Amino acid sequence: MRLIFQLLRIFPAVLSQVISNPKPEPFTDFVNYVFWYPAADAVQWHTLYARALQLPDESLLITWENYPLEPPLFNYSVMEDQMNGWGMRFQPFLYTLPEKFGGYAAGSVLAAGVSTPFSLAGGVYIDLYVSIDNAKSWKFLSHVAYGAGPETIKNGDDAIWEPFLMFYEGKIVCFFSDQRDPAHSQKLIHVTTTDLLTWSADVPDVVYPTQGDRPGMTTIAPSPLEFDSVAGIPLVSNDTHPITPYGSPYVIWTPNSNLQDGSGLIILSAGNQEVVYVGEDAADADGWKTVDTGMWSAYSRSMRIVTIEGVKKLLFANGGNMGDPDNNSIACGVVEIPV
Repeated sequence: MRLIFQLLRIFPAVLSQVISNPKPEPFTDFVNYVFWYPAADAVQWHTLYARALQLPDESLLITWENYPLEPPLFNYSVMEDQMNGWGMRFQPFLYTLPEKFGGYAAGSVLAAGVSTPFSLAGGVYIDLYVSIDNAKSWKFLSHVAYGAGPETIKNGDDAIWEPFLMFYEGKIVCFFSDQRDPAHSQKLIHVTTTDLLTWSADVPDVVYPTQGDRPGMTTIAPSPLEFDSVAGIPLVSNDTHPITPYGSPYVIWTPNSNLQDGSGLIILSAGNQEVVYVGEDAADADGWKTVDTGMWSAYSRSMRIVTIEGVKKLLFANGGNMGDPDNNSIACGVVEIPV
């Protein structure tokens, strides 16, 4: 079986031609729009980990973990394992270079993901690929990190998970979840590169003192690289009654449209709730509120700020949920940025 990262390109002008259940009008807000149904004989979780990206022409790329018995009959592109013979298996992530870097022009698309055998034993890489034709084709660049496996969440297994890319201070940073240190069931770390080919030593970001504790996965809103040196802040929504997020968080930052002082908003999604959490730059423990956007919850539901006809919007990309393979379709939504 070949396991692939499925990737679909959605052109704004032809959105209604791409998607099959009740069609939103082009350039309008909508939620819970299912545009991919996994095959009835799909394996494992059917779909997971949807991730989206907007290209300079304002078209959208969406990728996800796809588990067909055979590759599907249509797609925009397929990113296959070019190095290990294992398959690009878990947690794809897309990123557009904001400026020329590593010999590639601004606008080139990077993709990172987990490559490991179908058995999940025998080794695991986080690999980096690049596309110079808007994700139509892919070239292998480098191994970001390696673990001996098996690629499971069992305490003691030498696994790595969930890459997240960003450009910061002249470097590409890859954050990921790390189980390779026997002193910690899991920790969050990052590595950096200046050429997309070689990577720095590991830098810890979140390390819990108790061996069995697992901080989960990293997503980053614009921030420095020294998370391990500061204390954590509780996140509890206090605007109506206390609500706490649980599982597979995803965070972004965007300028605050209500203010003109350069300040912004932090928006966080959690896997167990449809609401998003909204707070200001200070991330004050008492300053969070929840906003119900109407978008379904999903495991590791991702968010992006995108531009639709000159207007900034919030884009959701939903994969499936762990433990619910019968309903694991891919859905998206576009809404006003909650404030």
